[in-house]
Amino acid sequence: MPDPCFPRNDVLRLRRQMLRQLLHGAAACSALGTLSGQVLAQSPAQAPSRLQVPIAVNEASRRPFVKHILRLIGEAAQIEWQIQPLPWARAMLLAERGQLMVFGVSRTPAREQVLSFSEPVFDNHVWMVVRRDQAMDYRQLSDLSGRTLCVSRGTSYGPSFEAARGSLFKVELANGDLNARVRMLMAGRCDVMLSSHRSAQPWLFERLLREESGHSAAVSVLPTPLQVDPIHFAVARDHPLAQALPRLNAAMRQQAKAIQALVNSDL
Repeated sequence: MPDPCFPRNDVLRLRRQMLRQLLHGAAACSALGTLSGQVLAQSPAQAPSRLQVPIAVNEASRRPFVKHILRLIGEAAQIEWQIQPLPWARAMLLAERGQLMVFGVSRTPAREQVLSFSEPVFDNHVWMVVRRDQAMDYRQLSDLSGRTLCVSRGTSYGPSFEAARGSLFKVELANGDLNARVRMLMAGRCDVMLSSHRSAQPWLFERLLREESGHSAAVSVLPTPLQVDPIHFAVARDHPLAQALPRLNAAMRQQAKAIQALVNSDL
């Protein structure tokens, strides 16, 4: 029964007014919730946008390993690599000119004048390979006196090596291809062949060398490496691509265990 204090029309009008207020309030709450969701979605620090970075790698390097380690670091750093396998001397030249980044570089005083470097990715071992019938003892650089070394074109083994080059020992330059250097060694064009590999075990590198060169029992790897070089990413100093180096450093720290597992693998 209607309230006698309110005419029927007034009651209906009041109900419609209350309904409009309720609907308006619901719409406002919905809009507020949507806006809050947008703010919350934007409030965390935005993930870095993906960078596209041209990068040179040594065309003579082990492709599966390089491919996997670049993918691992690139995904963590939000970098999409544009990989260019090149002869090492050309890769270094293009990096120094600021045309791309380069992977697999060791630091030297001369390179530090023109390149900026990432933190080390892993350690590379410079192994000395000889014919098995001409084994030698090596403890220090002077033990190479009077010998001829086969060295990849464009490589550098530090100030001490460069100072002794041409005086303590001779150098025969070769292209980066491993088999080409082994053929030079077997033909007697050099006494010692230098080759870099990430493994710290000479027997493992010797096994790999035999498998790839086909000289199953003719070569031997000396047990002491010429040197151990940390390997880096590098780019021309003050080049815009150098802005990617902090990303790479953070990614390598984040993926340190996975990187070491790859270094220890047979890839």
